[in-house]
This record gives sequence, C-alpha cells and structure tokens, in this order.
Amino acid sequence: MVTKPEKEESIFAKADAQERGIWKSYFKLIFKAKIPWVWMIIVIAVWILSAQLTLMLPGYSSKIMTGVITKPVIYGAVIVIVLGTLISGVVRYLNNLLNFKIDVRYRSLIWNRIMKSPMNMFDHVKPTEMISRITTDSATISNVLGTWLPSTIATVYTTFGVIAVLFTYNWRLALAVMFYIPINILFNVYYGKWSYRVNKITFNRLSKLTSFLSELLMSVPVIKTFVTESKEDLRGQQNLQYYYKANLKRSIVAWIENPVSQFLGIIQNIIIIGYGVFLLKADLITMTEWVGFFLYVGMLSGTISVYFMVYIELKNSQGATTRISELMDNELEVYDKGESIDRLTGDITFTNVAFGYGDKNVFSNLNFTIPKGKKTAIVGPSGSGKSTVFALLQQFYTPQLGTIKADGKPIAEYDLHSWRNLFSVVDQDSLLISGTVRENIIYGMNREVSDAEIAEAADKANALLFIEELEFGFDTYVGEAGSNLSGGQRQRVAIARAILRNSDILLLDEATASLDSKAEQFVQEAIHTLMEGRTSVVISHDLSNIQDADQIILINEGEVDGAGTHKELLKSNELYREFVRLHQKSSAQ
Repeated sequence: MVTKPEKEESIFAKADAQERGIWKSYFKLIFKAKIPWVWMIIVIAVWILSAQLTLMLPGYSSKIMTGVITKPVIYGAVIVIVLGTLISGVVRYLNNLLNFKIDVRYRSLIWNRIMKSPMNMFDHVKPTEMISRITTDSATISNVLGTWLPSTIATVYTTFGVIAVLFTYNWRLALAVMFYIPINILFNVYYGKWSYRVNKITFNRLSKLTSFLSELLMSVPVIKTFVTESKEDLRGQQNLQYYYKANLKRSIVAWIENPVSQFLGIIQNIIIIGYGVFLLKADLITMTEWVGFFLYVGMLSGTISVYFMVYIELKNSQGATTRISELMDNELEVYDKGESIDRLTGDITFTNVAFGYGDKNVFSNLNFTIPKGKKTAIVGPSGSGKSTVFALLQQFYTPQLGTIKADGKPIAEYDLHSWRNLFSVVDQDSLLISGTVRENIIYGMNREVSDAEIAEAADKANALLFIEELEFGFDTYVGEAGSNLSGGQRQRVAIARAILRNSDILLLDEATASLDSKAEQFVQEAIHTLMEGRTSVVISHDLSNIQDADQIILINEGEVDGAGTHKELLKSNELYREFVRLHQKSSAQ
C-alpha cells in the first residue's frame, strides 16, 4: 500500500523530471506573449545603473570609516547616496510598470487561447483551473519575467563588479574568499531544494485540509441525518494532525536557515579578519583597503542570497509555466476553413458516424437524416448520446469516422463562424449572461437591433408581459447567470433571443424540463412559435413534446434503433413502446 508521504515523494520526483524543460517553456512563453522588449531593456539599464551606484558606495564608505575625510570623498559619497535613493525609486516604479505590461499581455494571450480552444479541452480542464491560469499562473510568470529577470541581470553585473573590485584591493584576500563562496552556494542550493519541497508538501496538505473542511461543512445535514458526527470528528482530527506535522517540519526547516547562515557568515568574517590581520602586519594591505574589502564581501554575500531567492521563485513558477505552456501548445479551432453558408437549403445527413469521448465510445455507426424545415425528435436511454448529436452538429467535436453533410457537402468544409450562425439553442437551463434583459435578448446579434424588434421577439416568446412588470423593464439586471429570474422566465428570455436570432436550425434540449405546469405552458407556446418554418431538432423525455414530430429518431447502443413518426414507431419498435409506457405510467402517478 502506498502511504501519503510516499505518494507526495513520487509527485515531487515527477516534478523534478519536468523541471528540466522549464527553460524551454519560458522561452516559448516569452515569444508567444510578445514581451515589451523596449521597456525590458530600459528597466535592465536602470537596474544596472542602480547596481553601479551600489558598487561605488563601499569605496567611499571605507575611506570615511578610516579617516580619509576629503571634499571629493564626502561629496562623492553624498552624490552616490542621493542618486542611489532616487534611482532606486525609479527602478521600483519602472519594474512595476513592466510587470503590469507583461501580466496584461499574458492574461490577454491566455484569454484569447481559451476563447478559441476546441470543446475537448474544456472536457478535461475545470473552469476553476482556467481562472487560475488567467489570474494566479499569469501573475507568477509575469513576476519572474518582469521583476526577477531584470533584477537578476543587475545582480550578475553586481557580482562580477564586486569580484573585480575585490581583486583590485588584494588578490590574496580575494582568493581566500573565493574558496568560501562555493560552500555558501552549495548550502543555498541544497537548502533551497529542501525548503521548496517541505513548503510544497505543507501547502499541499493545507489545500487538502481546506477541501476536506469545506466538503464536510456543506454536508452537515447529511452527517447529522446518518449520525456520523463521531466518525467525521475523527477524520477531521486526523487531517488536522496531518497538516500540523507538515507545518512543524516546515517551521524547523525555516529556523535552520538563520543559524546556518550566521555560522557561514562567521566563517567568512574569520577568514577576512584573520587573513586581513596577517596581510596588515605584512604591509601587504592598508586599513582602508581592508575595511573596503570587508564591506564589498558583505555585498557579495547579498548577491548570493539573491540567486537563492531567484531559484526558489523559478521553482515556484514551474507548475504555472508548465500549465500555461500546455495551453499554448493546444490546437485552436480553425474558423476560416471553407466557403461561407448563409442559409440551409437542403437536409442534414449523418452517414456511418462514429464518435467517443476518450476511451468512452458513444456512437459506432450512426445513420439518419434531418429534413429541412421539419421537426425531428431524438429519443433514447440516458447516456445514449442524444446531446452529443447536438455537439457534433455545431462542430464542437469532429466525428472520428463517417461524415455529417449539409446541402450535400461535409459540414467540416464550411466556414465555422457562418455554420454556427445557422443555429439557435434552447436547453434545459439556458444560462444568461450577467447584464440586462435587453443585453441577453440581443446577445450574439451582429447588427443594430431596434427596441421594436426586441419587444416583438419578447412578445412571441411569451416574455413581454413579465418583462414589463420588472422594475426597470428591459433594462432590469438579470443577475449572475440569470439568478434574479425564475426558471420559466429565463427560458422565455432564451427563446426570445433565439427568435431574434432567426437562425435556420433550432436545437431544443429538454427545454421544458424542471418547470412547473404554468411556466411550462408559457414556454411550450413560445417554442411552437419559435419552431414555425425552421429545421428543428428536439431532445425530450416528455412525450407531449415529441409525438407531433415529423420524424422521431431512436438511438440505442451507438446506433439508430428506429426512425419514423410516433404512430409508426409504436407499431414497429419495442424499445419505443417501452419508452411510451414509462412516460404514461409516470404521468398517471
């Protein structure tokens, strides 16, 4: 049995393997997001100017500390301090500006990719993950490229500058320090990996604890109904202890850094002081040089710590980089791929269509025709793929085998925008956008719409009366996803939108399900108005919605089990007769 710690270790081993490709991912993202290089160069230049002023200060400070009080030294120190302070403020402002510019470009790029991605991507990526990529992940990458990259370049400049200055003071003392530097770097590297791993495990356990508590708190009625308070209390205590142990280890790791860093600093000071005293006695170095050397070595330690922080930041951004890179590598929908189609002039035919979601096969050999201007109903057991037919019709997915043709031509050869404009859809819970009733009715319209047209569409959808009774009429806000309206009202607004859209093909997916009898009556009347003169395809478990169809397609086990009118199928198809019996039994209860 694999324990939780072993599972976590395997996760991090996989992450270590992925790390090797992190730079490749960064370079991909840099070029795809079109980084503002001019701003980047300006920020790097200002950073280097700031670094140069920082390099100059210890030289003046060492002279002042050893009694070299001359006008050039005093004026030079004051000028360096004042300019350094001013440039430091400019650097922070420009760096934030660069960060914001990069951030908005990444978020725009990601949003654009999401909008143009095919539906199969949304099948395996949750909406919360999409939000995380637009907000958290993009901010992480922007911080690395916009903040850490310029500062790291300046740090490299400072590091080489400090080393150069150290050797100009005394090459013997500089060599002694160079022997110490690898020890410091080695500690930072190993401590960095250890700290990153422990922190990652702790945050992972905190995330699981938060998820557990959230789920249990929402399930309190169930817990009390089944009298499982003691069991869930024990589970909660176990999860709390699990996080406590990880957090305790994290605090120990964080504590270790300070004494070890101080110990390494003491070793460094002993080297400089001990060897410096020897060089002073041998008249190989002056007191001013020794003090200046001491100050510059302190700067060198600071630059090494910056590399450590950059390493941690890169490690933390690794997951964000990988996720965004995967999104960037996904194929996009191709819209301009063929001739435009403005009207449906013939039938739609499914010929030997096979399709599945991953390993789950839905259709093996689907054959049927949707006649133009007629009402076609699709019925079948749950999971038989009725809604998938709609998805294939709108080209959300592509058949793995077979063809779907419209007007005698494969639908894949039509311009995608014009093809989808042929459809209006009303489903079981037609979601509305956050905005006004008016904005929802005209949503998707590519032309100016008059108030008279909007009112006419609402009237035909049996929605005008309730809209006029709203506080602000058509300018009433519907709330998030239409939450301020009832289910029946939302459906009628969706139908008004479909009427105004005036598309050739109408898709109705359980459009009257979950409505009370009064609301259903209003919606049914609106639907009959909407279907007049259109090619309509209806999915419904309600017999009253399908028995008047010109054609009923019965799908079962990936194939068409029967096709015909209600009367024809009652005579010829046992599965359809069972469907009707179940409906009549349900209605009678």
